[in-house]
Amino acid sequence: MKNNTLSVVVPCYNEGKTIYQNIKKINDYLAHNIFKYEIIAVNDGSQDNTSVELERVKNDISTVVIIDNSINAGKGKVVKEGVLKSQYEIVMFMDADLAIPIEGVDKFIEAINEGYDLAIASRFVPGLKVVKPVLWYRKYMEKVFRILRMIIISNYKIKDTQCGFKVFNRKSALDIFPFMTIKRFAFDAEMIFIATRKGYKIKELPITLQNPVTSSVRIYRDSLNMLIDLVKIRINSFLKKYQK
Repeated sequence: MKNNTLSVVVPCYNEGKTIYQNIKKINDYLAHNIFKYEIIAVNDGSQDNTSVELERVKNDISTVVIIDNSINAGKGKVVKEGVLKSQYEIVMFMDADLAIPIEGVDKFIEAINEGYDLAIASRFVPGLKVVKPVLWYRKYMEKVFRILRMIIISNYKIKDTQCGFKVFNRKSALDIFPFMTIKRFAFDAEMIFIATRKGYKIKELPITLQNPVTSSVRIYRDSLNMLIDLVKIRINSFLKKYQK
């Protein structure tokens, strides 16, 4: 891993209590394992002190780049923004709460070095370790979304699109993200849909999962939005919006 260069995109929404220490954890690991790297923290219009904490971590850690949005637009939008801002040969994004620890990134980078275009975290391949179980309603939503995703956008090969830990080679990242339109939770499904249509090689890898004790997910409203977004992906495909 020492010969690799890596851009890490971290979307942030109301993470003021933990974002400083979490980015420091990411940086401490990368400093000992990656030749050259950057951490791009993208604030998605947080309503707490996330912006202040990001400035504090930027002042203390030179590898941190901040993109500060004043309006909440959705995780999909800020991940896209961060990826298109990146500069290194391997690009990844991960959740700010470290639900999937950065220490697991080595096997994802190894998959990219072996020739895969994308290496994505999956809860449905052998080897998953759950340190903290997911909240019951999140688990319910994930199962329903998985079924709807398979039916609506005919994506049966990839078992799990929704884990917030994905690694790309630069070519695939810059060929996928400019086409992305979904701004909120279903953006992962759109990303994998585009990657599959473009013929990129995808590797699903098991992870250690430390689910947070709280969640900003709204069970009814966000479930409806995810359903609508899946339909949008199908319509976009029909209208050939994912083609050059």
